[in-house]
Amino acid sequence: MNTVNDQSKSEFLLAAGLVVIGIATRLLFNALHVYNFNAVIASAIFAGAYLSRSKYGLLVPMITMFATDAIFKFYDLPFMAVVYGSFILAYFIGTGYSKKPSLLRYIGVTLGGSLVFFIVTNFAWWPFYTTLYPHTIGGLIQSYTMALPFYRNSLLSDLLFTSVLFGGFEMAKVFLPRVKKEVVLN
Repeated sequence: MNTVNDQSKSEFLLAAGLVVIGIATRLLFNALHVYNFNAVIASAIFAGAYLSRSKYGLLVPMITMFATDAIFKFYDLPFMAVVYGSFILAYFIGTGYSKKPSLLRYIGVTLGGSLVFFIVTNFAWWPFYTTLYPHTIGGLIQSYTMALPFYRNSLLSDLLFTSVLFGGFEMAKVFLPRVKKEVVLN
């Protein structure tokens, strides 16, 4: 067996699985009108942790978002760039886990990915996409305050889906000897 091809195939399958999970949860929860509740940030963080040396890792959040945005008929391109950039940041935050995996790092990358998305996207929304709030520090604070219900959904879904992804992967390493033997953190 060619271990390089096997590893590339495994990385591709893992990345494809993350994309499917991200797409499915984004479509499902949007259809249920539960916005900002999906596995996209969790998938980006997980890809950063386990696929950062792979050519597929960074594609996970990009393909997930592009596919679902195509279904949702896209929206404002500059704001889409900010949103996609936030997912790229979440991916790079996830790489911090692989340096020295621990429960504390897992919590840090999960909370960090969620918080960065909230801060970056709402900061971009406030001056360029809304007239609801004055373009002052007070208006920025009001904008963040009004976005807290969306952040709650995002944070809860990030905690849930990263738990499923990281926990499932760790369980697979324990109970499936082949996974344990083949898994090498980046």
